[in-house]
Amino acid sequence: MPTAALITLGCKVNQYDTQAMQEVMLRNGYSIVGENDPADVCIINTCTVTNAADQKARQVIRRTVRKNPEAEVLVTGCYAESDREAIEAIPGVSLVFGNREKADLQKYLEVVHESWQEKDRSPLLQIEPIHHDAVREHANFSMSVSEAGKHTRALIKVQDGCSAFCSYCIIPHVRGRMTSRPLPDIVREAEQIAANGYKEIVITGVHLGAYGLDIGRQTTIADILEHIHPTEGIERIRFSSIEAMNFPPDLVDRMAALPKCMPHFHLPLQSGSDKVLRQMRRRYTRAEFSRLVEKLRSSFPDVGITTDVMVGFPGEIDTDFEDSFQFVEEIGFNQLHVFRYSPRRGTPAADYPDHVPPHVSTERSQAMIALGKQLGEKFRQRLIGKTMNVLVEDSREGRDGHLAGFTENYLRVLMDAPDSVVNRILPVKLTGLEGEFIRAEPLSVAQVA
Repeated sequence: MPTAALITLGCKVNQYDTQAMQEVMLRNGYSIVGENDPADVCIINTCTVTNAADQKARQVIRRTVRKNPEAEVLVTGCYAESDREAIEAIPGVSLVFGNREKADLQKYLEVVHESWQEKDRSPLLQIEPIHHDAVREHANFSMSVSEAGKHTRALIKVQDGCSAFCSYCIIPHVRGRMTSRPLPDIVREAEQIAANGYKEIVITGVHLGAYGLDIGRQTTIADILEHIHPTEGIERIRFSSIEAMNFPPDLVDRMAALPKCMPHFHLPLQSGSDKVLRQMRRRYTRAEFSRLVEKLRSSFPDVGITTDVMVGFPGEIDTDFEDSFQFVEEIGFNQLHVFRYSPRRGTPAADYPDHVPPHVSTERSQAMIALGKQLGEKFRQRLIGKTMNVLVEDSREGRDGHLAGFTENYLRVLMDAPDSVVNRILPVKLTGLEGEFIRAEPLSVAQVA
């Protein structure tokens, strides 16, 4: 039985795509091994959101080739879309194919098998992947997930691509235009996942709030929630990330009426400066973002609100950063993902004047990261003593190797409990902090027996 290792870099959309490709491998008779294990075929699903992501992808590709010198190394994903030639130039890479071409994996595997039979170890497999016009073409959803992997939560990709074209962002160029997945397909996949014993579904996509805009605006992300909510066996539904722009006006009220919907929202802010937001083409203001947060907090007690913040955008002066810093502090996010601006070839911002010197963007990044840690600890500390529900994962973490899981509002919790409670939802009392974890105790011994 041939072996395959799949490595994922980047976002949850990539994680979903990797799982879908894994199912193709399994149907073709492959045994899936770990990322660090020897394998006959290695598939690397890359990210290109920043220069650092590109660099990491190249490092992972080279490391994989060194560890598996006889393997067929297949590279796909967003970096494969943005700089295919650079990847093909790496010795040991067998094939490079883009995001839409993931649906052609079956064909590529057939070529791999032919090369094995002919014992042909040419530098590249003798196949020319189809080249798509990523900006103009719609995504396809011909691959889906049913097994969802060995986890308690399963991802469902409900849309792909983005038509927002923020001035700094390469994603529309590598993921293509915003495309909504048909609602019946989404419901069917949720039912398959539930049948395999998963308790939680994470709705994922590149621009979730825009779901339905390409199909007449008659269906929104709220309709997806209402259609999968009755699925027997699914006890939790949450979003991976949803933009403030195109956030459906009725989404909060409709979610509040669905008890399986979890009170956690990852709302990418990017900047708290109105001037910088305009230059980024983000299509909302500080005031609009703040009103959305207020509505979420009034509808969901102890809601978790996390965000992405970019520093060092071209033209960002000290007062712009101070505005952003102050706004983040006022909102009180409970977690920040902080990024330094990274110029992406082909985006408008790459040609903007007044790029921020690296040492300045580094200082701003460090200050914002420190603020995020303070806000996160403050939020977690406020919840000590409360009772919350945790979906227990098959993962032992922290200094004592306790079982880990997430609360409704997506806080990472550690508890001393037996393996028998894995993939169960337990009420726990939050008792203290351990770094970025919260320690917790199950409410009764009987519940963890």
